[in-house]
Amino acid sequence: MIRLAFRALALLVPLAGFARQLPSGETPADSLTPRYRLGEIVVTATRSEVLPSLAPSAVNIISRSRIDLYGGSLLSAALEGTPGITFRAYGGGLSVQTASLRGMPSEHSLVLIDGQRYNSTQNGLADFSLVTSSDVDHVEIVRGGYSSLYGADAIGGVINIITRKPPDDFTGTVLSSLGSRSYSANELTLGGRIGETGLRGAFRRERGRGDYPFRFFDGVSTTELNRSGGDFSMLKGEIMARYGEEADFSASATATFTEADRGSPGPVTDPSSVGRARLYDKISEIRGSVRYRESSAVEFRLNFTGQLSFERYTDPGILLNGAITNSEYTNRDYLVGPEIHYGTSPAFTGTAGVEWGRATLTSNDTRDALREQRSAFLSTQHQFELPWEIPFEIILYPSVRFDSYSDVENGVSPKIGLNIGLLREPATVRLRSSFGRSYHAPVFNDLYWKAGGNPDLKPEHAITFDAGFVADVSLGGGLHLEAGYFDIRAHDHVTWIPGPGGFWSPRNIREVTSRGVEAEGSWTSTDSLFTLTVNSTWTDARKKNADFPGDPSAGKRLIYVPAQTALIAGEMHLGWSTLMIRNFWSSYRYTTEVNDHFLRSYATTSVALRFGLPLPPARASFTLEFTNIFSTSYEVVALYPMPLREVRGTVEVTL
Repeated sequence: MIRLAFRALALLVPLAGFARQLPSGETPADSLTPRYRLGEIVVTATRSEVLPSLAPSAVNIISRSRIDLYGGSLLSAALEGTPGITFRAYGGGLSVQTASLRGMPSEHSLVLIDGQRYNSTQNGLADFSLVTSSDVDHVEIVRGGYSSLYGADAIGGVINIITRKPPDDFTGTVLSSLGSRSYSANELTLGGRIGETGLRGAFRRERGRGDYPFRFFDGVSTTELNRSGGDFSMLKGEIMARYGEEADFSASATATFTEADRGSPGPVTDPSSVGRARLYDKISEIRGSVRYRESSAVEFRLNFTGQLSFERYTDPGILLNGAITNSEYTNRDYLVGPEIHYGTSPAFTGTAGVEWGRATLTSNDTRDALREQRSAFLSTQHQFELPWEIPFEIILYPSVRFDSYSDVENGVSPKIGLNIGLLREPATVRLRSSFGRSYHAPVFNDLYWKAGGNPDLKPEHAITFDAGFVADVSLGGGLHLEAGYFDIRAHDHVTWIPGPGGFWSPRNIREVTSRGVEAEGSWTSTDSLFTLTVNSTWTDARKKNADFPGDPSAGKRLIYVPAQTALIAGEMHLGWSTLMIRNFWSSYRYTTEVNDHFLRSYATTSVALRFGLPLPPARASFTLEFTNIFSTSYEVVALYPMPLREVRGTVEVTL
């Protein structure tokens, strides 16, 4: 009966999706937003505090409570299923994972940690397999072009990961997890306050064999095999200090260290495939800010970040010039940015700032690379209330940014956003839209790869547009509805094509479009005991032009972009326990540019049960997680099988 109940839940994924399995700041007291949503504040959308419903583009906030429930130690488990976002995973364990927004490539989705850039200047990617969920307080996902605020790479949107703050009282937390395939994780966290200074330190060790059973189909028959070569071990450490958070002067600094050694077994092309490649990463980072409030209307901030990273990739199975593949990369990135936030009245606020950055790369695969960045931006917010009988409010969000790079062309990114409040009672309804220009700067691998890099590449530019609505209704609790349309048109897209000597080289020759519809609804009961969330995203991402006469890929869909994704999730809170059930579904994805091969659609169901145990003076919790509970056989990337059912238990004790 239990299995049948879960299968019934899976069938609740929108039927329209299954039909396509195969190709064919402070706000006024009279804010229009209902009280039950006032606790959510987002800063990513405007660089200032604003309610999500007042933002010019679609916003999702992934809370700490959701992160605790959604299975797995990696943050990507909690983000999967958010409208507009898809992950490209190269297997289980700590295999590389990258995120994409609105059908654009991963390097066109900007990832921030505490507002500071996390994407690699070397390859443009952010590897989510190295981002554990235990350090995260919440995540802000803002969809739409945001180069006018954050510069390069924010064509699809921005994912801002906000880390946990020091606790008010001195506490210590011990966490231990055990799971399938010898998975284990242990973490110690200490924190508290001394006067006006908050301190927090965390140390985590995670390891596992990384092997798991999967089903291999050779075109004729299916064989159950065991994925090997994906063992992993990761160490993470973090020290945070925050001073004077509620005072006119405050400062914060965070130092982090990550070391990961993991197998990277590669594609499974036949039953005898054995991958022996390995990835080794060592990342040291410091980020922080200084804030000074001159008056209630003026505030100054200074943000800074620095990162030193080393990566080694080895593959004994691939020989180059008689030697095994051994690629090493050392990246150094620094960025400093003073800002001024001002507000002459509740109807007018703004943020202006400049940034200076420097990035270098040393590698045996690339020429030595250097990039210096000088940027300036201005963003304002204008609120108008019209004296009509029906409440009517207009908020304008104009912004513009200029970026100068030492090794690629400069860029200017303007944008205008609009948010209109229509109704106050019995429901809140707001319309929102934005239109602007965003871009992606070529990465070091594109420009300086020794075998085929192209130093003459230009930045890719895109025109982005979106429009939609958000509504909140009191209906036996709180009903929240959102829907919107987006349209991205990118040109000068970097494409790698064959060149002299058999080496591939990048060129600015491709035009890409991505358009679609995002819809989401969530309902929370009056007593907050039950929450139900349903969403779906339809995306049509295509290459528009021909790279050469007779190019068969012209007009075809982009690879690995699903035509539709959908999620249905429910949470039930009973006393000290919480039950979460979620079902995620993805339609087919093409794996070739000419669209003659595809990966079939798949649906996975996950269940988590969390018990809280108050044992004064301690607090304890136990979480039991089942991911892919029905052992669905699927691939997100062709020839990289994903794990079948996995089980994990976590005990956390705080004193």
